[in-house]
Amino acid sequence: MRNKGFSFLEVMVVMVILSLSISLVTPSLSRFFRTVELKGAAKKVSGILRHGRSEAVNKGLVYQVFFNADSREIGIQSMESPLVEKEEGVKKEKELSKKIYSLPEGVQIKKVEVASPQYATDFPTIEFYPNGGSNGGSIVLDGQDRNGFQIEVNFLTGIVKIKSAEDIKQ
Repeated sequence: MRNKGFSFLEVMVVMVILSLSISLVTPSLSRFFRTVELKGAAKKVSGILRHGRSEAVNKGLVYQVFFNADSREIGIQSMESPLVEKEEGVKKEKELSKKIYSLPEGVQIKKVEVASPQYATDFPTIEFYPNGGSNGGSIVLDGQDRNGFQIEVNFLTGIVKIKSAEDIKQ
């Protein structure tokens, strides 16, 4: 009677086939994850821009979304009056509300084109006004070896759209 089981040679052949298939699949998976990360970053930036437009309309204030390409950060701030009247007629300086968001490691801000904003800043800035409009502009996010995404803000309506790099080239 023969022992049931696998021989050493059979197990080694299966292990070689598994290792070859894993080595072929791994690079495509890493590219896939980088593409997903880049697309997620583009959606995050467009969400920040849409939030800025929404807040400007709802609160009746000018909101700025600024882009720091060197540190790969995006910030949003309201342009409220720095002086706020407190009780008994005493005026105190109020801090501007500012939030900063960082992009993932493999994602960078490749290009920012904006019209001149109403309020001067150190970084390229897209402003949203209480009527829903903006100064308009476009931002290109790029990955290390991935095709990027262009995010456009319409100056008249303030509507934010995302386009992939394939759409831009055509």
